Amino acid sequence: MVVIGQESDKSLVAVALVFIKANFVFALFGAVIVRALLKNTYNGHTELDHIALHQKYGPVVRTAPNEVSFASPNAAKDIFAVGKGFHKTWFYSVFPPKHAPDIFTEVREWKHAQMKRFAVTPYSLAQMSKRNPQIEATIMTLMGNLTKYAGGKQNCNLGNLLHYFAFDVLGEVAFSRRFGFLEQEVDVEGSIKNIDDVQWYDGIVGQIPEFDILFRNNPIRPYLPFWKPEPTTMTRIAVEELEKRKQADGTYDSTGIDLLAELLRNHEGNKDKFSINDVFSIAHGAIFAGSDSTASTMQSFFYCVLNNPAVYKKLQKEIDDAQAAGELSEIIQYPEAMKLEWFQACLKEAMRIRPAVGLGIYRVIPPEGAKIDGQFYPGGTEVAVNGWVLHRAKDVFGEDVETYRPERWFEGDAKLMNSHMYQFGGGSHLCIGRNLALFEMNKTLIQILREFDIKLVHPGRPLEYHSTFFVVQEGLEVYLEKRAR
Repeated sequence: MVVIGQESDKSLVAVALVFIKANFVFALFGAVIVRALLKNTYNGHTELDHIALHQKYGPVVRTAPNEVSFASPNAAKDIFAVGKGFHKTWFYSVFPPKHAPDIFTEVREWKHAQMKRFAVTPYSLAQMSKRNPQIEATIMTLMGNLTKYAGGKQNCNLGNLLHYFAFDVLGEVAFSRRFGFLEQEVDVEGSIKNIDDVQWYDGIVGQIPEFDILFRNNPIRPYLPFWKPEPTTMTRIAVEELEKRKQADGTYDSTGIDLLAELLRNHEGNKDKFSINDVFSIAHGAIFAGSDSTASTMQSFFYCVLNNPAVYKKLQKEIDDAQAAGELSEIIQYPEAMKLEWFQACLKEAMRIRPAVGLGIYRVIPPEGAKIDGQFYPGGTEVAVNGWVLHRAKDVFGEDVETYRPERWFEGDAKLMNSHMYQFGGGSHLCIGRNLALFEMNKTLIQILREFDIKLVHPGRPLEYHSTFFVVQEGLEVYLEKRAR
């Protein structure tokens, strides 16, 4: 099995930027625009830069010598249309592990389709429901953490706890193993920071993926003691879990209901099409792709709701009314959550105004060229859309797109708005982990809202955040009071 470690890449970013900023690089790539692209990504607010660019220059902006960014919802539909030949760019090839890409990072379309075919059932909502006991056990651990802060005006860093929760849920779902974030209330072995550092490198060097071989994937690295890559905690655990299930005859124990077990069962009957490397990369990728995105969405939800007292009051009433009518279980169930219409609007609106991915979604036009929003573009042109831009399309979401207003989901054309939501990507590359994310968020957010009165320690203060891929947020600090039921 080939496994490439994922070490902290912040130092590599610094070295890469020095190299990339050298004059000969800009001569090679032929424009100051490359420098601006790298600088914007390094500064960590690409989404705001794209919003500003489209506000200034319109719905089509050239963002690199061979890259065009679109703000039009119709353009996004053309780019994500299934079967039209718009494939992922080499931007994604930078994401580790290099020699075992997962469904998210795989740029070969045939391989992506093959892997997805074997992973779609393990990631289905039906399979997530089978893992409900493990998810609920983690929810109750989180509730215990929160209860410790209730009363007495203790400052609770809700943002951190939600991040720890997202990691521990993924540990249970992927490996039937709790990572220990909630129990210790710490970033275990710096795993969250490490993933952030990895994304920092990916987002920056991914703009010029040809340079990856000079830095993280330099062939001489394994032979240099001071530069030798070391696996992260999450990578090490994924390797341990796979090795733990390896039997004396070389086969793997595939009993159980976790993601790894299901993937191993699919491997057993399809070894020529679904290798053990594929099993590892998908299980491992679940942690790296699913933790930050889910945590960021939950943080955004609370930030938006708690900064809008009328929205919060109405949400509490909806939950209280459902509780009084006997419509909520002791631990909230997914079908129960889906019936709370105001809550669903609040969650959708948070995902609209603050989607978890801040960087653009990149595709390359097929060789024969294609029309995008009525205009022809030559083959090989790289095109991009940004969720933060698309979710601010006034012709879809209304004039007040910068305002968090869940009412829009009842007043406007909900079907149209839903069709232009890209918080999970789009087309054949729609996030395979979306069912897990929605399953745990629907259960957990309502559970917290039912059990606690929540007030922001710093009302109105923006969350600190940066995004070189996922939007990583800090500063969601609250006061908690237990609610009577």
